[in-house]
Amino acid sequence: MVLTPFQTPDSEIDAYLDCWLPPYETPSCLPPEFVAGRFAAQTFDQSLFHHPRRDFASWREAALRTLRQELIFPDALGTPSEPVLRHRDDSHPDHLVEEWEITVTPPLRAPATVVIPRNGTERHPAIVALHSMGGHCLYGREKLLARRNESPLLTNYRQQFYGGKSLQAELARAGYLSIAIDAVNFGERLPSSAPSESFETWRRGMTEEDYEEFIRTQGCKADDTLSRSLLALGFSTAALVATDDLRTVDYLISRPDVDAGRIGCMGLSFGAFRTNYLAALDPRIKAGVSVCWLSTLAGVIEFNLTGSLGFFALPPGFYRRFDLADIPAMIAPKPFLAISGWNDPMIQPAGMAQAHRFFRRVWEQAGNAENLGSLLLETGHVFNTDMQHAALAFLQEKLPSNL
Repeated sequence: MVLTPFQTPDSEIDAYLDCWLPPYETPSCLPPEFVAGRFAAQTFDQSLFHHPRRDFASWREAALRTLRQELIFPDALGTPSEPVLRHRDDSHPDHLVEEWEITVTPPLRAPATVVIPRNGTERHPAIVALHSMGGHCLYGREKLLARRNESPLLTNYRQQFYGGKSLQAELARAGYLSIAIDAVNFGERLPSSAPSESFETWRRGMTEEDYEEFIRTQGCKADDTLSRSLLALGFSTAALVATDDLRTVDYLISRPDVDAGRIGCMGLSFGAFRTNYLAALDPRIKAGVSVCWLSTLAGVIEFNLTGSLGFFALPPGFYRRFDLADIPAMIAPKPFLAISGWNDPMIQPAGMAQAHRFFRRVWEQAGNAENLGSLLLETGHVFNTDMQHAALAFLQEKLPSNL
């Protein structure tokens, strides 16, 4: 197999292939023997992971057809984005910040932050920056770009999960225009029961104790209510999240300052799952970087299920036919960098190791082994500065900004 500079040696991965840790959380209300029995009985009849002798090209075509049926709202793509500029900040020496509101899955609207490099280039390569979850739904896209006088909750979050860096600003310095929206039930798209003052004033004034009380009494209910509403309509939270992100690309390519032939996506955690969806579903995405959400299904069941598989990750019935690892496999043969941390509390080490081993085989089957980056590092569920440097180096190689 052709190795890239972005690959952990096979020998290091092999050492973890049988590393199964005790459950991180209290097991579900289902007896372990029931879960193990049902899982063992699954045929995964459309899975490449479980049936590796399939022809890759034929499998990918059929698998993507199924994924599109599960995850794209009919007639949503290509509809007008109806962008409205809310604010422009030109105070930064190396980038310009624009705040927009766009139509995502119609008629839903979402705020979007666009960060544009000041490098004299008329048309930029672009990155769809997909924010994380991290148990913090008060903020979405703001996790990726620091603002003046922002809440300490947000600053501390970015320090914990992003090494204190503003990812969108770092992308601009590397020559990439980027866009980040609030995912549904995050930031400005939270169902607000704020007091009479504005939502922004309300959330900016929250302490850690206030936020914990908010999550306990309201935060989790929003996801549950959303999921129930969508399932009653025959859709899922996973479909809404994926379609919103596809619609973000619709808006992005409409901008005259974007090179539509050089668009990628990147995300941590929840953002990584969104990256896996988006890079697989959208041919306009030419490269993806997925950080800390690469696993087999066995790597999450009965380990940290509530922490790892939110409603956004659960298309109804999908895992009777496919494994979790099959979704990023559909990205092949595009350039794709998969980064995992061995100390990630969301995923079993064996689940990560097996998934990365699988990806290496898939990209080789696809005839583009050089397009896969596969890094497993001694770190946790974060996108730290070393990981960010690797991600930017990968993008410069596969989706160059010409800087």
